[in-house]
Amino acid sequence: MPAPRKSETTPLTEPKIWLLTAMVILGAIFVYFWTRTPPLNDRLDPCVMNRAQKEWDHVQKEWDRVQKERDLVQEEWDHVRKEWDRDWHQHREQEEIWKRAQISHEKRTKEWDRERKAYEREKKEREHEEKEREREEDERQRHNTVWVDVEPHSCTSWATRKYTARLANVPSNYNRRIEACKATPLDVHRQSYLPHTCEDNVNGTIGTWNVNQNQPDCVTFWTDYKDKGCMSVGSGKRRIDHRLENLPPGGDWGEFSATTPVRFHGMQFSGAQKAFQSAWRVYGIWEIDDDTC
Repeated sequence: MPAPRKSETTPLTEPKIWLLTAMVILGAIFVYFWTRTPPLNDRLDPCVMNRAQKEWDHVQKEWDRVQKERDLVQEEWDHVRKEWDRDWHQHREQEEIWKRAQISHEKRTKEWDRERKAYEREKKEREHEEKEREREEDERQRHNTVWVDVEPHSCTSWATRKYTARLANVPSNYNRRIEACKATPLDVHRQSYLPHTCEDNVNGTIGTWNVNQNQPDCVTFWTDYKDKGCMSVGSGKRRIDHRLENLPPGGDWGEFSATTPVRFHGMQFSGAQKAFQSAWRVYGIWEIDDDTC
C-alpha cells in the first residue's frame, strides 16, 4: 500500500531531489576521473588511452543509468500528477453534484411548504364555508320556529317562577333541535328570555325558564324583626330573627328563606343564614358579629 502524500505539493518536489542527486553523482565521477587522469605526456600511451577509454565507458554507463533512473522518476511523477489531477477533478465534480442536489432539495422544500400552506388555506376556507352553510341552514330553520304551549308553574325561589314551552315548526329531519331551542327566546311580560335548559323527548323539544322579573306573586319578604341577644357570653355573635311573609302555596320554604334579601344594622343579606318552620310560620336566623357579646 503506497504511503499517503503529506500535501498536494509532494509530487512536485520529488523530481528536483532526483535531479540534484544525479548532478552530485556525476560531479563525483568527474572529480574521480580527473584525479585519475595521468599527465599529458602519458596520454598518448596505448595503455593509458585504453584505461582512459574504459573509464570513460564506465562514466558513460553510469550516466546512462542515472538518466534512466531520472526518466523512471519523471514517469512516476507524471503518473502521480495525473492521479492527483484526476482526484482533484473528481472532488470538484462531487462538490458540483452536491451543490446541485442541495439547490434542488431547497427548491423542493420551498415547493412543499407552499403546497402545505395552500392546502391549509384551502382547508380553512372549506371549513369556513361549511360552517357558514350550517349557520345559514340553522338560521333558516330557526326563523320558522316558535314557542307554543307556554305554561307558568309554581314559584321556585324569591321573585322567580318556572315556565315551560314546546318548540314548534321544527322539521322532522332537523338534527339540531337542542341548538335551536337554546337560541330561540321566549317573551314573558314583554321581556325576552333564553331557555335555562332544553330537552328533546317524545313530547317534542321542551324549554324551561326561571323568570325572575315581574313575578309579584313570588316575592317574599321579612317582617317582625327580633333581637334575640348574644348567642353566648364571649361568643362575639348576636342572633337576629325575622318572619317570612307571602310564601306561595307549595313553595319550598328553605329555598325562599335562602333567597329572600333583607337589610338591617346597615348590612345587606341575600337571604337567611338559617331557617326553621314552626306550626304556622317560617323564620329566618342571622348570626352577626357583635363585640359586646
